[in-house]
Amino acid sequence: MSVFNKFQNFIGRLGLAEHQLNTHTFRAALTNVAPVAAQTDFDPVTNHAAPAAANGYTAGGYDIQNGYSEAGGIGTMSAVDVVVTAAGGQIGPFRYVVVYNDDHASDGLCSYFDYGSSITLNDGESFTIDFTDFLTLQ
Repeated sequence: MSVFNKFQNFIGRLGLAEHQLNTHTFRAALTNVAPVAAQTDFDPVTNHAAPAAANGYTAGGYDIQNGYSEAGGIGTMSAVDVVVTAAGGQIGPFRYVVVYNDDHASDGLCSYFDYGSSITLNDGESFTIDFTDFLTLQ
């Protein structure tokens, strides 16, 4: 079970049209470094240091194939679940999945999931990032 958190700056940037929820590419990156709600931009080296791009992990994370819809005044950003599979070695450790806008000029942060403890995938193991009911705006 994970806990969903929004970065403070996300809604402000959304209001300034810096994030297009339907057309921009949002990515999910793994990290073992605790995100801070006040962070504004994705930093794969320091603030959001990721596991090495190897053994099935993709540098910069995974395209979540997001979309956006609105009905009755409620907007929903959807995403496709991402399955990460370790192949040829381990992936991790990681505790957090950080979601950011790859099309934003400075890779603006959206949200992160906290899984409560560090996870390491051994060769052949898989981990699913579940985006069910990902982001609702009302």
